[in-house]
Amino acid sequence: MKISSFYFSIILLCIVLCTSCEKHGFTVNGEFQNANYLMAVLEEVNPYEIIPLDTVLLINGKLKHKVNAIEKSFYRLRFADTVTITFIAGDKDNIFLEGDLSDIKNTQKVKGNEESVLFLEVNKKIHEMYMITDSLSKIFVQYKDSEQFDSIRIELDSCYYRNFRYYKSYLQDFILQHPNKLASISAFHQKIGHRAFFNRYEDRELAEKLAQELSIAYPENKHFIAFKERLEYE
Repeated sequence: MKISSFYFSIILLCIVLCTSCEKHGFTVNGEFQNANYLMAVLEEVNPYEIIPLDTVLLINGKLKHKVNAIEKSFYRLRFADTVTITFIAGDKDNIFLEGDLSDIKNTQKVKGNEESVLFLEVNKKIHEMYMITDSLSKIFVQYKDSEQFDSIRIELDSCYYRNFRYYKSYLQDFILQHPNKLASISAFHQKIGHRAFFNRYEDRELAEKLAQELSIAYPENKHFIAFKERLEYE
């Protein structure tokens, strides 16, 4: 009986040690159409820099990769300079990405955690605004030398600011509905060109609401800390 107890204790100790040695992190899986790439670069999008982490192989448009990271953060798969997918992930997440890489902005889908789903929602909405702004710019160029330019420019400016107010209202509602999510930091910092939707002076109340909720949900997270620093010093 003593020997059996001894071996049982050894086995139990091994199980505990193996469990404690399990690597933390998350898994990212992908399945893409028109994947004319052999690999992608996995990068972490930090508050002040983008850090390459690893190279991920694509086999028949599919990829699977383990990332040994605990803190929830923003990550990006970069297939080419203009073909990227950004998502939010942290310990124990199992992220699944899909879409057509020839038109990823309009086809991207994500599963795996609420943060990434919300982040994608914001990105798709801002992409709409970019498309509208691009169309207005093309009309501006088309008519800039015409006799009707002055009246057309007034209409274009009116359309731009009307849409700007609409998307700013959307982003504000998004932040108020999800003030404890990292995706809301991205929403607060969104821009069209060089024009930001929010700033820390005019939108101080919204920023402080966001900071207060994030301090509870992510008190030690580097993205929250950077957000708070920007509110205080920029």
